[in-house]
Amino acid sequence: MTQELTSPSPAPQATAPHRGPGWWRDAVIYQVYVRSFADSNGDGIGDLRGVCGRLPYLKALGVDAVWLTPFYASPQADGGYDVADYRAVDPLFGSLDDARDLIGAAHDAGLRVIIDIVPNHTSDRHPWFQDPALARERYVFRPGKGERGELPPNDWESLFGGPAWTRTDRGDWYLHLFAPEQPDLNWENPDVHAEFAAIMRFWLDLGADGFRIDVAHGMVKAPGLPDIGHGEQARLVGSQVLPFFDPQHRLGRGGAA
Repeated sequence: MTQELTSPSPAPQATAPHRGPGWWRDAVIYQVYVRSFADSNGDGIGDLRGVCGRLPYLKALGVDAVWLTPFYASPQADGGYDVADYRAVDPLFGSLDDARDLIGAAHDAGLRVIIDIVPNHTSDRHPWFQDPALARERYVFRPGKGERGELPPNDWESLFGGPAWTRTDRGDWYLHLFAPEQPDLNWENPDVHAEFAAIMRFWLDLGADGFRIDVAHGMVKAPGLPDIGHGEQARLVGSQVLPFFDPQHRLGRGGAA
């Protein structure tokens, strides 16, 4: 079963000047946290037009590429890393036309544009999670432990604190390695693979030059979702594989494109 989001398809854009397939290996990449970088309309929140207006300054710094943090439609429970629609720009930050204009202006200035993709989880407002049937196929749901299923399925903890599981009104539990508003996707489901391939194609067609993959190590969970012992997660952070993921399991796609 496939559900299509209704965002319009973008018009193809020209890419930045070609420097070979490994251009990113030695490029100077400047991360832009869109919300606080530059405000173009005086509402106190940074936006895409604000970023566009500062491109000459970034170019003067010797920057080769700009990495944009998430600007997608989102309830903003986690600064935009809780995405409700990967093909739409949140009104806080502008519009899809603003994104198109920004990418075009960056290319005109000789800059590449890298955007954040968040494939480990979505917002709980995402259409998939709002549909109970789709949610059970495309997210990580498990029955609880205990006589009445009142206990979480395992001892995993959220990286934001507390259990990594939340119980639904139906009595089962869903996994969220971060906030409860960020349910983890089930990457064993081919529909999830297909959707993110389509999302990346959407942004490549708009002119994006690459992607930074958020929480790439979290997309593959250890088989069987075993208990790990409380406190163990805190030992391994950053670039290392967290203990509840199988380090021998390789993703079908790399951490950067």
